[in-house]
Formats: sequence, C-alpha cells, structure tokens
Amino acid sequence: MTTVLLTAFSFMLIILIGAYLHMGGILPENAGDVVKRILINVTLPCAIIVNFSKIEVVGAEMLALTVLGIAANVIMIAVGIVITKKKSREAKALHILCLPAYNIGAFCLPFVQSFLPAMGSVAACMFDVGNSVMCTGATYAFASEYLSDNKDGFDVGSFAKRLLSSMPLITYVLMFILSVARFRLPKPVLTLIAPMAAANTFTAMLMIGLLLRFEFQRNYIGDICRILGVRHVAAIVTALAGYYLLPFDIVIRRTLVLVSFAPISAVAPAYTGMCGGDEGKASAANSISILLSVIELTFLLIIMKLY
Repeated sequence: MTTVLLTAFSFMLIILIGAYLHMGGILPENAGDVVKRILINVTLPCAIIVNFSKIEVVGAEMLALTVLGIAANVIMIAVGIVITKKKSREAKALHILCLPAYNIGAFCLPFVQSFLPAMGSVAACMFDVGNSVMCTGATYAFASEYLSDNKDGFDVGSFAKRLLSSMPLITYVLMFILSVARFRLPKPVLTLIAPMAAANTFTAMLMIGLLLRFEFQRNYIGDICRILGVRHVAAIVTALAGYYLLPFDIVIRRTLVLVSFAPISAVAPAYTGMCGGDEGKASAANSISILLSVIELTFLLIIMKLY
C-alpha cells in the first residue's frame, strides 16, 4: 500500500510542479503545448513500442478492446445527445465532447505501467486505439455535423487527415500489426528508445500540470457536476462489467477498471470551443476530472491489491 501511495503522490507532485511552473510565470504560456507535442510525438509512441515488445502473442481479445474503446465513446455521445435534447447549442457541444473521450495515453498508462505487467499496458493501449479514433477526430467530426446549420455533408478527407496526423494512433496500429505478425523489433532499437519511453510518465504528468486551468465561475457548477456525475456512473458500470462479466485475463480486467476512471481527454476543451461550446467550462471540468482520477485510481489500486 505504501508503494501505491508514494507513487500516486509522486505523480501528483509532478503535476503540482508543472502547475507551479506555469502559474508562477517560470515557463512561458505555451510551455504546456510544447511538452504536449513532445509527449504525443516522442515519449508516448516510444512507450507504446516498448510495451508491445514485451508481449509474446497478441490475441483476438486485444482487437475486442479496441471495439470496446469505440463503443464506450459512442454510448457516451448518445447519452450527451439525450440529456441535452432541449438545451442550447453551447450545452450540446459541451456534453457531446466532454462526456466521451478518455485521457488514457497521457494519464492512465503511467499508472498501468507502474503497477501491472506488460499485458496491462498493451491492453490499455488497445482500448486507447478505439478511444483515440473517437476523441482525436470522430467525435469532433460528428459534433460539428450534428451542431452545424450547414448541411454540406460529412467531410471524409478532413476526418481522415485528422486521424492520420495522430502519431500515437499510428504507432498503436503499426505495433498491433507487427505483434499479430509476430515480428520482433531488434533489441538495439528497443535499447535506443528505452530512455524516451521511460520519460513518458514524467512528461505526461508535467504536461497535465502545465495545462491545468481553473477558470472557475459560479455558473459552471451545474454543467460540471452533471458531466462528472454521468461520467462516474458510466465508469462504475464499465468497471464492474469489465471486471466481472468479460472473459478476459485478470490483468486485462484490472486494466479495464483503471481506464474506466480516466479523466476527460485533454483535447476535449479545444474541440468544445471549436463547436461553439464554452471552452473555459470544459477546461475546468477537465482539470477537476484529473484531480479526481488521481485519487480514484490510487484507491482502485489499493482495492485490487496492486502493490
């Protein structure tokens, strides 16, 4: 238990350091965006490659996890549509883009890497393949069409470009194909990228701290409570179903429990603003969800005795 608490505190400390560096003016305003680019294009892809390389065989259950990642997002989009049916466009954009989309690669993966075998990391990555397809393009593309007065049709080219520009998603898919084909990367290659993969946890938590925004106003309370409340109900249902009903290995089921409580995706606030929603409100919800997730994942690790 001490190990779990110390690791969680270490993660929280890095987040606080990032927040201090940003709020104290020690780093420039765009520092969070710079670190995010390093994470997305360097450390996270390297961590994905190293994690996949530790698995001997990737079975059909991994592909099923990708489908689950997509399904989880689609269900939450539908929930967002239903509960905002008679609300403003701003409210619809906020709920449709903030209810789905899980921050797995930058947030949950460090927890999984620290306390579960390599199979857990690969399981989290495969769930995130489906999740990334949605949160890095599909959900925004759908929301844009759903909320738009312009009925020119679905822009397939823009959607494809958005997906193909996601380095983590490309890495996920490529490593899955190589793993299914049982192609093993040479050890010198893995040794070369190992330091960058090891830096993923620190980079991810530092980025979260640098991007924390508490632009909190009284009129935010209702929507934020609704979004976080619905996400937590869905997280509990998903975690229980994943752990007790799905026929996966115990490591995969434990991973599903952890990813179910992932915070709101880091890109959700930006997409919310682009669709006419309140980006400040989405950012506040995102920041609160991150702090809650640190506590919840720590508690879940203790409950599952992963120490």
